[in-house]
Amino acid sequence: MLTFPRWKIIGIILPLLLGVLCAIPTFVPESATRGLPAALQPRVNLGLDLSGGSHLLLEASTADVARQSLVRMEEQVRTELRRGDPRIAIGDISSRGGRLSFMVRDPAQLDAAVERIRPLTQGAGMTGQRDFNVEVRDGNTVIVTPTQAGIDNSIKSTMAVATEVIRKRIDEMGTREPNIQQQGANRIVVQVPGLQDPSALKALLRQTAKLEFKLVDTTANPADLAKGIAPIGSEIVPYPDNPGGIPVIAVKRQVMVSGEELADAQQSYEQKTNAPVVTIRFNGSGANKFARVTQQNVNKPFAMILDGKVLSAPNINEPILGGSAQIAGNFTVESANQLAIALRSGNLPVDLTVVEERTVGPGLGADSIRAGLTASIIAVVAVAIFMLATYGRFGVYANIAVTINVLVILGVMALLGATLTLPGIAGFVLTIGTAVDANVLIYERIREERRRGRSVVQAVEFGYKEASRTIFEANVTHAIAGGIMLALGSGPVKGFAIVLLIGIATSVFTAVTFTRLLAARWLRKDRPTDIKMGFLRIVPDNTNIGFVAIRKWAFALTALLTVLAVGATAHKGLNMGVDFVGGLMIEAKFKEPVDTDKVRSTIARLNVGESSLQQFGDANTVQIRLPLPEQGGAGASNAVVEKTRVAMTKEFPGVTFSRYDTVSGKVSDELIQNGILAVVLAVVGIAIFSWLRYEWQFGVSTFVAIVHDVLMTLGFFAITRLEFDLNIIAAVLTIVGYSINDKMVIDDRIRENMRKYRKMDMKSLIDLSVNETLPRTVMTSVTIMLALGALLIFGGHVLRGFTAAMMLGIVVGTYSSVYVSSSLLISLGLKPNPQDRKASKGVAAGAERVGPRTEPQP
Repeated sequence: MLTFPRWKIIGIILPLLLGVLCAIPTFVPESATRGLPAALQPRVNLGLDLSGGSHLLLEASTADVARQSLVRMEEQVRTELRRGDPRIAIGDISSRGGRLSFMVRDPAQLDAAVERIRPLTQGAGMTGQRDFNVEVRDGNTVIVTPTQAGIDNSIKSTMAVATEVIRKRIDEMGTREPNIQQQGANRIVVQVPGLQDPSALKALLRQTAKLEFKLVDTTANPADLAKGIAPIGSEIVPYPDNPGGIPVIAVKRQVMVSGEELADAQQSYEQKTNAPVVTIRFNGSGANKFARVTQQNVNKPFAMILDGKVLSAPNINEPILGGSAQIAGNFTVESANQLAIALRSGNLPVDLTVVEERTVGPGLGADSIRAGLTASIIAVVAVAIFMLATYGRFGVYANIAVTINVLVILGVMALLGATLTLPGIAGFVLTIGTAVDANVLIYERIREERRRGRSVVQAVEFGYKEASRTIFEANVTHAIAGGIMLALGSGPVKGFAIVLLIGIATSVFTAVTFTRLLAARWLRKDRPTDIKMGFLRIVPDNTNIGFVAIRKWAFALTALLTVLAVGATAHKGLNMGVDFVGGLMIEAKFKEPVDTDKVRSTIARLNVGESSLQQFGDANTVQIRLPLPEQGGAGASNAVVEKTRVAMTKEFPGVTFSRYDTVSGKVSDELIQNGILAVVLAVVGIAIFSWLRYEWQFGVSTFVAIVHDVLMTLGFFAITRLEFDLNIIAAVLTIVGYSINDKMVIDDRIRENMRKYRKMDMKSLIDLSVNETLPRTVMTSVTIMLALGALLIFGGHVLRGFTAAMMLGIVVGTYSSVYVSSSLLISLGLKPNPQDRKASKGVAAGAERVGPRTEPQP
């Protein structure tokens, strides 16, 4: 175990060195690495909460995608039946009920019609199904029905096109390093660093820019159009500005030329009026089509239709042969430029709605970085001093491992192109505390083996060997919680989960493998006869507390606290953040402490709904929460935000707005569901792992203890009225992971002692196991509390609720591990396993005594 050949040393040092080298570009200015290849300058991206910028979550209507797919099929059916030989006459095509149906006038042509339509259907991905089913009913009626596989495949392809179109449009704006990703089946996440006013961006992204040229149907009766009745083969299209009192016109359904046949679009000016217009140029096929149609329809009007609305409907005075045209329509220079960008990028295949919006000012981002770095540095120094004072030389090894671990995490994030968020910094601080847990387990085991009489080499070897198993099992539970956060989390929760999962892998490697290498080289070089740990010892050696004897009192206290927590949560409820209830949240920072009543009255005069105000972080910062407008969607929300900004700026000169969020009710409902599901899955998954790893009693006791910890956390937030948001869900899941980590260590020792002390009664055995692991439990809790204390004091107000939840969770989790979970095993009837007894016959008889030197001398 302590033998390290040269190849193994290289295998340990090389990946750590590469990880550290990959982290270096993150700490140097971009100008210093600009000339290097991209592969040699990996860099951790900063999230919007650190760099400032705008976040939009766009959602496409799946019903709209299905409708467009049906419309395309209708056009294909008409064309195919009309152009064949012989031509097949059909009645009107109905699209009611989400399917196409029509009658074939000549029953003798029914089979031919079906044979022509079937090739129009296509395979729906790898499902083996077609995108449409074609069948005959009532003798001469053909039914064309979209399949679910076809709809899903259409949504998939539509969203892929939409994502690429959005990427092109944002690139045209010249923004820096935007992040555009598809989320789920029908959503797209857009993050643009440095963009503080997303109004223009939202207008650009919501615009489908579907441009069509169609002939006007001059035979339409205005009275029928007013009633919504269009001639056969035509459709009604509205005028956006109702010019001359004409609200709608009828146009032919057949498209003369579409925006897909554009070669270019630029903002320009009309020569006579100097008004802003958009000049478009068709590609070769588009130019030919436009020329042919205008030649055949001189002195007839045609309509330029953008996103289902008529921009203009001029007469064709003469054939347009040059392959270019102008689009006019009450444009400003900015709106004409945006339309030109949208047309150049291609039309969006589906309408997109903004369902979530978050904006962070650069000042708040800089404050967050400063606070996060300060908290991290203080946490590192505090933990390093504590470890040095407690474990001496081995504390130095632990500190080196933790420092390398942090750099390697950054290096891995840079290689993966991961984004560091503010909760991610919290994950770093937490990693600093938890990374030493593995070292504490090892060093406490080394202490224990030395007290039992093992030699220095044997104590170190046995300490690493026995602790490694426990470390692996405990980190599996952390990985379960982190994986669930990554799968079900959103935004900041994902950022936290990424750091946590990377930290699990790297901390085990650095804390176990790397420190073992350092210890082995020390033993080989100095050949010490004793191990001197540090001078600080929180839990004295040979501590013997009777935890089981007071288990009934502990159970009663636990039941009482649980009832109080559940009662407080049910009675007061949780102060849900905008993430979970939907609405608008504006964070305003004033030059001096402000009277919230005056702010409330200012907002009340705006008639934007009932406001909720809370001082946030300090007396100068106020968080304003407003309900979402009932109508108008994202546009109405923007109007409310702007209205509030103007009024506040007028009433309170010098006020700045560092952040605002807009979350729709639909998204908030999903976040609640995902949050609850994440916590439930974490609790159940970890309990099942404990059950499978040990006996069923361990799984049940673990489940009870974790539920207790979660309920205590909820009760704390109900009583304190701290905001309960997405970050707190991450905190709860982390508490679950930490709590089970602690319980795994104790459970593993109980199992070990069940094999070792075959004749000891369970009460004494559990007391022994808890007392043996008590130094590790207390030491780990202290190191994490040191890290969290730095985060609470210096980490900034945004993460204060997160940190408070974590600190409470450490206290509650430690209590439930020591006083509840282990003692509950007796109440559940845990007894030594006969198979364990058979496997333990080789254990020395003297191992049944408790005390020093119970193990035979090596």
